[in-house]
Amino acid sequence: EYMYFEQKPYLCGMELKTLGRNIRKARQAKGLTQENTANDLGCSLNTYTKIERGETNVPFLRLVQIAKYLEVSIVDLVKDVNDPDVSGVTADIQSIKADIQTIKNLLTK
Repeated sequence: EYMYFEQKPYLCGMELKTLGRNIRKARQAKGLTQENTANDLGCSLNTYTKIERGETNVPFLRLVQIAKYLEVSIVDLVKDVNDPDVSGVTADIQSIKADIQTIKNLLTK
């Protein structure tokens, strides 16, 4: 018997589906079609739709080209909106520290 494991494509630790979703949102925000975008980027419609569906690896230079074309940063394309915002985490840590200090003060009285 063979065991099959689900394999998800990744780019530097992120799922390609997340990258594709971010690219699609950026394209749609500009009011562009997949066909026009693919033509302007010099790739086939089939290749471009696979990128947006997260079904193919995206070479770094292609990612740079897409970001420039859509007038967004590469960070905007690769960020995962499900990851917590670092500044939010820092604020939470500061709040927890203050709560701990308050509890310590109450216990020492």
